[in-house]
Amino acid sequence: MDHRQLSMVVDKFQWVFSESLLNACGKDTKFCRRQRIITPFRLGLALTATCASQPVETLADFHRGFNALWGTTTTYKAFYNQVAKPHFADFARTMTARLIGEMTLKVLGFAKGRVFAEFRHIVIQDGSSFAIHDGLREVFPGRFKVVKPAAVELHTTMDLLCDAPTTVVLTPDTTSEQTFLPEPASLRASLLLADRGYLDLHYMRRVEQAHGFFIIRAKAGMNPQVIEAFRADGKRLRSLRNKPLKAIHAKLPKRQRVELVVQWQMDACPLCLRLLLSWNRRTQEFCYLLTNLPAKRYPLAMIYRAYKWRWQVELLFKEWKSYANLHAFDTENPAIVEGLIWTAIAAAALKRFLAYMTQLLAEVPMSTRKVAMCAVHVIGDIVRALQSGDVAGLSAALEEAVTYLAYHAQRAHPERDRQTGRLQLGLEPLFGSDDMIEFAEAA
Repeated sequence: MDHRQLSMVVDKFQWVFSESLLNACGKDTKFCRRQRIITPFRLGLALTATCASQPVETLADFHRGFNALWGTTTTYKAFYNQVAKPHFADFARTMTARLIGEMTLKVLGFAKGRVFAEFRHIVIQDGSSFAIHDGLREVFPGRFKVVKPAAVELHTTMDLLCDAPTTVVLTPDTTSEQTFLPEPASLRASLLLADRGYLDLHYMRRVEQAHGFFIIRAKAGMNPQVIEAFRADGKRLRSLRNKPLKAIHAKLPKRQRVELVVQWQMDACPLCLRLLLSWNRRTQEFCYLLTNLPAKRYPLAMIYRAYKWRWQVELLFKEWKSYANLHAFDTENPAIVEGLIWTAIAAAALKRFLAYMTQLLAEVPMSTRKVAMCAVHVIGDIVRALQSGDVAGLSAALEEAVTYLAYHAQRAHPERDRQTGRLQLGLEPLFGSDDMIEFAEAA
């Protein structure tokens, strides 16, 4: 293990969980003006540690976790009064943003010259929603008002090369998804993967003008003009050329994938894209993908394999809900609801950082799911060192964590990843000996 790199990780932990900075954050967000027993630092560290290390069902579980960590006998009422403050959500959001922004590592990459190696970021955009207490229907209205009248959505931007979120925005479930797409300028020399809820032709035009690229699942019912048509085996389908898509839809082949060069007339300026179609036998309908990647370097089959990377954000959402206590709590206080959501995301981000810290220092490919399940065995020592400000103790705790996780949480089938999984297009894990630890920029 490279102890110079370990010392960089120690410094990063100390910075993110700095007592003075977290207490200042509490003041800046107007969460806490007078600091007594429940300071912003103490509360933030206790909530994150509790969420990361055990199943949490009620606010009382957080109260017990706070008292156990700090050796206090604070009453439940005093604890509740703190988390019920309107600015608790602001403090938790700011703390989580700091953790995500400062503890994101570049952990995956492509060899120079490989396809996709030219992209600075591979950005995945999606959202995850879940129902909360019905009494919050006015603050957080849900889309399914009869069954679940109150719900929230987490609009998430994830960088595949970091395998971690870069931004998360919490809104009512009724808020439009397209509003939270990355700014086109931020996608320069980058690739965006998104589901059909994010389809917006004007947005795609702006991304293309910013020299960005995208693969976005398209909706049925579109009717662009078809300029060219090819089967997956390369045969040109001349009878489908120069016609509206709806006019030739019934003639599209179903035994092979099809690539169409299509065009929309927008503001007197055409938008020309590749539209890829694949017949789904189970649903008896076509699946559509739109992209502006050049066909010569990125053939049809490669686009479909690359779009599977979008599944990584679904795994991230599952991790939040299964191993970080992201769920509804029985409260009608919107500040508590929002604050505990941010706390769960902070706990999940901390465990992902532990996973990839281990990968870079121990030089073994790590499973974020396994780390999420077994990090409870190492978080305690790390939190106690942060609690006391013991730098030597923190370094020892992190070294022990790396040793433990490297043995118990490695990926089970790294070769399978290269054949059929996320590594099949040349994506490779980065290790510390060859690639110095690089704390990534936000996408």
